[in-house]
Amino acid sequence: MTRINDFATPNLTPPYAIELVNYQLNDGINSDAFLAVNRQAGEEFTSKQPGFIHRGIGKSDDGTWLIAITWKTAEDARNSITNIETVPDVVQTYLSMINRGTLDRLIFDVV
Repeated sequence: MTRINDFATPNLTPPYAIELVNYQLNDGINSDAFLAVNRQAGEEFTSKQPGFIHRGIGKSDDGTWLIAITWKTAEDARNSITNIETVPDVVQTYLSMINRGTLDRLIFDVV
């Protein structure tokens, strides 16, 4: 079963964009600890980026995590990680927990 938290997106009228990021965690990372760091990174970094609307977190049975972020534009989504390497400590912690070799990021314009 897939568990989803906070995926209730506000009522929106297109155009807007959705960013979908999925990945596995590095070996030995506790899911509950990761979820707490993930939420904190969203609150302290992602939600402060220009064009941010909403962020949801999901996890599948196979351990794949999904972050679904709604943005005003696809450009806002693309620009949201331009400074990803010079971010608050919580984001660095979040990134260190992710197996980046499994990371996939897609951005869609909602029409």
